[in-house]
Amino acid sequence: MRVKVRTIEPRVDGAEPEELGEGPSAVRPRPVIAADLGPNGADVLDFLQRAARITPAERRSLEKVAAWRWWMMTPLPGGTMPAARAHALVVARADGRSDAIVALQAAVAAIVTSVVGAKAGRSRLPACVSNAGLALLVRDLIEPEVFERLIGPWREVMRD
Repeated sequence: MRVKVRTIEPRVDGAEPEELGEGPSAVRPRPVIAADLGPNGADVLDFLQRAARITPAERRSLEKVAAWRWWMMTPLPGGTMPAARAHALVVARADGRSDAIVALQAAVAAIVTSVVGAKAGRSRLPACVSNAGLALLVRDLIEPEVFERLIGPWREVMRD
């Protein structure tokens, strides 16, 4: 496992370090671009833009469909949503798309926070959006059954 390590150097002028996100030298996260998301980046960006415009009715419907119809369905051994997600993550990381997964998760977290707010922890929306985005991210690497399992709730509700 590769880990990027960044050291924090003391300031030359002897002052205390500024808090992250404050002051003139604050680093603003740059927006996610298609190149950050691998070969399927354009499709993932289109999906994220649509996810950012989800309505409250679509959100409720998506959560119900995911909970009832898609979440723990097991027609085949290992055919659950968590198993499909784990498979997609392993395949993506083996293909060198770890940075794309991190970028996707950051974008999904920002979208879900803006859509759901403080209730995000009790919602299935983060997992639904994350799974659908992951399916698009690794569409060229996974089997059609795994892709359909991950994107199924989104496709059923959103009709995209």
